[in-house]
Amino acid sequence: MRRIAAVALPHLVTELVAESLAVARSVREPGVRPELPPFAVVLVEREGRAGDAGDPVPSSSLLDAVSPSAQRFGVRAGQSIAEACVLSSRLAVVPLSRETLGAALGRVAEAALAFGATVSLEPPDTVWVDVTGAAHLFGGEAALGAELASRVRALGHVVRVAVAEGPRLAQALARWGSSGSTRDERSVIAVMGPRTRAAMASLPISALPTADEHVAWFARLGVLTLGQLAELPRASAAARLGTEADRALDLAQGRDDSPLVAYRPPSLLVEHSEWDEPAEGLSPLLFVLSGLVSRVSARLAGRGEAAQKLVVVLEHDRTIARHRGAPLEKSLVFDLASPLWRAEEMKRVIVSRLERTRLEAPSVGLRLEVPAIIRALGRQLDLSRVSGGVTGQKGLESLPVVLAELGADIGRERVGVLALVDAHRPEKQHELRPALPEPGSALAAKRRSKKRARPEPEMVRSVRSLEAAQQGAPTRLLPAPVPLDAALRVGATLRVDHRLYTIERIGFVERLEAVEWWTGAPVARDYLRLWLGSQGGGLDAWVYVDRQSGKRFLQAVGD
Repeated sequence: MRRIAAVALPHLVTELVAESLAVARSVREPGVRPELPPFAVVLVEREGRAGDAGDPVPSSSLLDAVSPSAQRFGVRAGQSIAEACVLSSRLAVVPLSRETLGAALGRVAEAALAFGATVSLEPPDTVWVDVTGAAHLFGGEAALGAELASRVRALGHVVRVAVAEGPRLAQALARWGSSGSTRDERSVIAVMGPRTRAAMASLPISALPTADEHVAWFARLGVLTLGQLAELPRASAAARLGTEADRALDLAQGRDDSPLVAYRPPSLLVEHSEWDEPAEGLSPLLFVLSGLVSRVSARLAGRGEAAQKLVVVLEHDRTIARHRGAPLEKSLVFDLASPLWRAEEMKRVIVSRLERTRLEAPSVGLRLEVPAIIRALGRQLDLSRVSGGVTGQKGLESLPVVLAELGADIGRERVGVLALVDAHRPEKQHELRPALPEPGSALAAKRRSKKRARPEPEMVRSVRSLEAAQQGAPTRLLPAPVPLDAALRVGATLRVDHRLYTIERIGFVERLEAVEWWTGAPVARDYLRLWLGSQGGGLDAWVYVDRQSGKRFLQAVGD
C-alpha cells in the first residue's frame, strides 16, 4: 500500500517576507528586536532590489497573503491593494518572486529526503514525500510525521503533516483535517484503508482542488462537506465539475491514484540573503550567517551529504566600493579538512576566519555556497561510550571541526600530521601529510602505505633506531639551513640568532656520499654535533659541512 506524507506550509509566503523584513531591520539596528509593520504579499514573476525596478505592482493587484497584524484591520487575501490600503494606512505591500517561493519549498523538500527517496512539491505551500515502507524506522507513521514536522519547524516554518494513501488525500487532510476535536498545528494525521473515506467526509468542500466558482455553486445547494458531495449522484455532480469531476469525486470517496513528480535537488547548494541599506561591521553579517548556515545544514542532512568546501561571498555596496577602490564582492574559501554538515560546526569554521577578515566596504548581501559535496558518513557509537553516558562530541568526533578551524586560520597546507620518511638526509626524514584522508583517496593511501612498508629489512631499521637513540637525534629542525662563517674547532665563537656561543665539544655523526645520485645533484656531507656554551645557557647544535664547497650550515638543534 502506497503511503504519502504531505507537508503543508500554511504561512510560508508571509514567513518568507517576515524573515526578509526582520533581516533588514536587524541590519539597520543591530541588537534591537525588530517589530514588523502590518504587511501584505503579492506574488510576482521577478522581484526587484536596490537599483532594479523589478516587476511593477499596480494598485489593482490582488493580495496573495496577509500577515496576522494586518488581518486585525480587516485586510484579507484576495482584496486589491487599493481596498487593503483603505482599511490600514500603515499597510506595507511587499512583492515576493515565485522563484524565491520555489526555492523555499525546495529547501523543505531537501530536508524531507531523509524520510523517503522520492519528494515532490507544489507551490505555494505543499511538499510531498513517499514514506512507503519507512514508518517502522521511526516507530510508526505518527512518530515519522512528528520528526518530519520538527525538521521543517527548525527551518522556521509553521507546518502540518498528514499521511494517507495518495498525495491529494494527504494534502487535503494536512490543510483542513483535524486529529481530534480541535485542529492542532502540531498534530500528525495518519489515516489508512476504510478510515480514509470517513476522514475525508468531514472536510469542507473547499478542500477539493477545484475552481472557487464550483465551490460557491455547491455551497448554494447546501453541499458544504466532502461527505455530502459523495452522497450526490455521480452523474449530476460530474456535470457541474466538468473535466475535474473524476479526480474530485474520487477524493471525496477516499481514492487517489495521482503520481508524484520527483523533485531533483540542485547539485550546487546556495543560500543567499540581501538587504537594501548598507551594513557596517561584523555583527549584522553574523546574524545573517546563522540563518544561512542553518538552512544549508538542514538541506545537507536531508540529502545525506556533507560539505567538503565552503565559499562565503560578501556583496559590497556598489557605490561605496567603487569610491574606496574595493571589489564589488569578496570571497572567502574554506577547504575543509573533513566533510561537515552540522550547522554549529560549519559556523565555527566560518566565524573564526570572518572575525579576522578586513571589511573593505559596507555589505548589502551575504551568500553561502557549497561547491564540493560528498556523501556524509556517520560515526557509530560503541556500547562502552553509550553505557558510560558519553554521547556528545568528544575526542575523534570533534577533531574534524578543530582541523577545519585551524585550516581556516593558518591555511590548510600548514595543518597535518608529521610523518617519518625513510631518507638519509635529516631534513628529508619527515613530511606533513593530511591529518584526515581525502575523500576517495583510501585506495591511494593503501598503496602508499604498502610502498613505504617495503624499503629496508627489520634489522637495518632496528640498528638505525638504536644509533639514533644513542646519538640523541635533533628535535628542532630549522626551516632553512643557517650559514656559519666561523671555523668548526673547540674554542671558536659562533653567532646564532644574534647571540654568541663558544664551541665546547665536537662529535662526528655521519657522512653522506653521493646520496640521491639519481636526481643529478648528489649530496656529499659530513654531519657534526656541536655543544655550544654561553652565559645564557648551552645549545646542542647539529651542523653539516658540504664536502664539495666546504661551506658550513646549522641544520638543527636539540633540547
